[in-house]
Amino acid sequence: MNTAALASKVGVSSKTIRRWIKYFDIPCKKNEHGHFVFDETDYSFFCQIRDQVKQGIPKSEIDIMPPRKGKRRQAMATQTEQSLQQQFSKLLERVEQNEKAIEQKASEVVSYQLLQHRREIDELLKRVETLETYVHELENENKQLKLQPNDGPIVLDQPIQKPRKARKLKTMMSFLF
Repeated sequence: MNTAALASKVGVSSKTIRRWIKYFDIPCKKNEHGHFVFDETDYSFFCQIRDQVKQGIPKSEIDIMPPRKGKRRQAMATQTEQSLQQQFSKLLERVEQNEKAIEQKASEVVSYQLLQHRREIDELLKRVETLETYVHELENENKQLKLQPNDGPIVLDQPIQKPRKARKLKTMMSFLF
């Protein structure tokens, strides 16, 4: 039974039960959640304490005979310590696994970023190379234009044609004369 059930059976509050356990240093079992667990021998023991308190005996003079011996308490402490160590080692193992997973993720992210940066750098290098070739071509064309003589007449693609009406008059006049 738990603390509240024992307290109602004995006729005191659960806080009183907890105070008696602490004051008289009574060894009690605990469950996996750390709550006290009592049985019938504990009930009779706490009834003895209640009866002595009702008689007006001061706490310091109350004669108690705990139902459990120190060996049992020590065995419980050893078991509790072992279970705590097992839980602690499991937690440490999980923390180490999490740290490894985090390190792996971080290295993957860094590797991906490095590859991405490398691609960007390669693209920029290609652009720079194309721009350099374009600049060289422009410089060569500029040099060739400077080397060509400007003395010659400017050649147009097609000869200039006179308007059509003027040509018709000219052809008509040529027939007459």
